Amino acid sequence: MTDSTPARERYRQWPALALGILFGLFYAYDLWEAVGNILTLAGVASQLGIALTGAAWAILVVSVVLPIAIFVVAILLGRSRGYLAQALFYVCGLAVSAATYLSLVSAISFA
Repeated sequence: MTDSTPARERYRQWPALALGILFGLFYAYDLWEAVGNILTLAGVASQLGIALTGAAWAILVVSVVLPIAIFVVAILLGRSRGYLAQALFYVCGLAVSAATYLSLVSAISFA
């Protein structure tokens, strides 16, 4: 019986891993979008001969770090709960990431 117990534990971990990978792709898209904005804004600013302010750079860097941090928090909060609760943590994290990202991007115009 001791040999089947680790196998059962690994079998129970697969849905959690699948949820993490699935939602991780959405968080990776948020990260990719933030990196794309940094590259685009830096390129446009250099073509126009202007420099981004320090506040604008800080906002752009926060927008890159934010999806990673929220994903880690969602994993940590949901790891000891059921699969539905884990999925809800991931979805809520995506909503927080999107809302905060939009707020940060709109703040660049004031920075």
